[in-house]
Amino acid sequence: MLIKQKIKAFTIIELLVSMTLSGILVVFSFLGYNQIQKLFVNYTIQNKFITDYNQLNSALYFLSNHADNIEKTTDDCIRFNSDSVTAILQITDKNMVLKFKSHTDTFYLVAKKQDYQLLKYNAETSSNLIEKFNCQVFFQNQKFDVSFHKQYDATSILTKNLEEVPPDEFN
Repeated sequence: MLIKQKIKAFTIIELLVSMTLSGILVVFSFLGYNQIQKLFVNYTIQNKFITDYNQLNSALYFLSNHADNIEKTTDDCIRFNSDSVTAILQITDKNMVLKFKSHTDTFYLVAKKQDYQLLKYNAETSSNLIEKFNCQVFFQNQKFDVSFHKQYDATSILTKNLEEVPPDEFN
């Protein structure tokens, strides 16, 4: 005697529905992963910019406060002179480089609209000493200012004047 037993299993429609739902979940998880990866790359780039910007501002603040004088040597070069340290800030098309005797710091910031305010000896004569410097750097359509201000005392101005006067004029 043959007994028919009913076999319990999923139908083809149930299997197709579960595979379709699984496929949709895989697609959405893949898209979410790619989006998170793009956000992480953007965060890394933004973090690098903020780090460079803060380090450059800190270095310029420290150098401007401790320098005896700050000279504009060329249109894209600033020299910070003090007794112990001479540093040169060189502004290029792609970055800003701060050169010391022992090392060089490179800041990947593109400077735009550089503005130098030079120290005036009198109404007609100005020097190459920088009283105020300001430039703008941009990151994703946002503008950031990089600046420093130097307050000179009379001895540093007099010392710089004596350095600029040729020795023949003393006699």
